[in-house]
Amino acid sequence: MNSRNSPEWLLTTVTAVRDLMIKRLEADSLGADAKREMEMALEELDVMWEELQGQAALLVRENARYAEFFQYAPDAYLITDAGGNIREANQAALELFKAPRDEVVRRALSEYIAAEDRVSFLTRTVGLMLGGSVKPLVWRARVQPSEGEASPVEVSVRAIPLKKSGVGGLCWLIRPAP
Repeated sequence: MNSRNSPEWLLTTVTAVRDLMIKRLEADSLGADAKREMEMALEELDVMWEELQGQAALLVRENARYAEFFQYAPDAYLITDAGGNIREANQAALELFKAPRDEVVRRALSEYIAAEDRVSFLTRTVGLMLGGSVKPLVWRARVQPSEGEASPVEVSVRAIPLKKSGVGGLCWLIRPAP
């Protein structure tokens, strides 16, 4: 993360500006009108900072809520990067692959597809990455977990578009085939 985008940088900056404003007020070098304007600006800065902290707390709660929904969804959800490497996997995905998180994350999703289905899987995935289709693709394949036999699944995938540079990754839903 860029240090200029961090909460610590913002707090340090706001504190420095506030301290500078207070020193100017205490210096008695300001006229009455300038002093009133500075006091009003200081009050506005304090109000804005309080509002910003409230919004930050709301974002933290919403992020935790999203993470909980993602983690405990009943079906396997995955996020892969543009290269097909798993970046996020929920509990159902870990159970489907029969592997712990540290073995799943950063591995290619194609490694969990049965060998006979891998070419079709990669063709569809590359096509989606190149075409950046807005509609989700759905097909059947077989997942090959770390241990045990392959199992039939229905795969649904959609590209995660980036504003300027195309596709940023893929969002996957994997369910047992009916």
